[in-house]
Amino acid sequence: MSSPIFTPELPSDPVFPTTKFTPVSPGSRPGPLRPGPHPLEALGWTVGVIVVHVIAGLITAIGIMIWIVASTGDAGLLRDQKQLQGLIEEQIAIVTSGEQFLFVLVVLMAVGLRLSFPPGSAGQPALARLKNRLGSAGLGLRHLAVTVVMVLPVSLACGQLYMVADKVWKAVLRVLPGLPDIDSIQTTDLLEKLATDLSTPGLIFVLAVLPAVGEELVFRGVIGRGLVARLGVVPGILITSFLFAIVHVHPAHALAVFPLGIALHVLYLATRSIWAPILLHFLNNAWAAVVTKYAEPMKLEQIRDDVLVPWPVLLTAVFCGICVVVYLWKSRIEYRLANGESWRPLYRSVESPAVTAIKERCRPPLFLTLALLVSVAGFYTAAALFAPDSVE
Repeated sequence: MSSPIFTPELPSDPVFPTTKFTPVSPGSRPGPLRPGPHPLEALGWTVGVIVVHVIAGLITAIGIMIWIVASTGDAGLLRDQKQLQGLIEEQIAIVTSGEQFLFVLVVLMAVGLRLSFPPGSAGQPALARLKNRLGSAGLGLRHLAVTVVMVLPVSLACGQLYMVADKVWKAVLRVLPGLPDIDSIQTTDLLEKLATDLSTPGLIFVLAVLPAVGEELVFRGVIGRGLVARLGVVPGILITSFLFAIVHVHPAHALAVFPLGIALHVLYLATRSIWAPILLHFLNNAWAAVVTKYAEPMKLEQIRDDVLVPWPVLLTAVFCGICVVVYLWKSRIEYRLANGESWRPLYRSVESPAVTAIKERCRPPLFLTLALLVSVAGFYTAAALFAPDSVE
């Protein structure tokens, strides 16, 4: 059953209107009802993500080292660091799988503890509080369809941005050779190695399922929750997306995922469901994994991130992505109380009221719906017309 649709009368905020929402300037002191994390704690969470990845990788690598020495019975490997490192690199799929698995375990525990407390005034059980604070609204069919449709244009646009940024970064390294060379930690290089070593289901699980769950719980569920509530919607989304980008370390990769972070967060706030950004993140990563594994064997090199697509495809992809983001916000989920009033806390959030309320979807303007349909049709038409020109 589809949710009712309504056009809310929300006159307060000129950019993101709401009945009771009051934007908080970065220099002001937030009220006691606004949730965390505050900006400093958000930075701590971001550093923690990097540290956990490093420690999880080390733990997995040490475990593999012990297994190699024990299985070969050659204790001399411990003294031959180059040979041992080479043997560990041959097990890169296991290292990455173990690192991602340990990362998600730590995230589940940390996010669970952070969002289950304090108890709040509603007296909900800890699990119910956790679900409500993460966003437990069901994903409607329209939002589900828009999420699926936006995967290819957003992924393609971000991939092309990565390609350009990577060329610029390499040019900077040639001009300023003193900068640290971090090309060896690019996710794209790792992706190609894993595509060779892992089966398709294993590749998707390691590079799509685990990162989507772990990163979305941290950046949308925790960091974004506090920054949007304390700083306002636009600053909160931008800063959260920036923090999401920098954990990818490589400058080109970070720049490419920044717009993806914005799209993920708008989708999160619009749907009030943590499953929506997890789904989009999963589909984006799964698409990249499948393309890396099968583009060359199937002679589909034109859809890889390191190949410049024809400009009509790129322009329609960017336009489609913009239309999708605007449409998502204009069709966001709101709650109406039994007395007919729109429900809001004192801050923009994904939570639902503790009292009985009706979940309703805002009605986007007709011209926006038409623009979305035209942009989607234009993108897939351009892709169909120009893609064959790149096939050898």
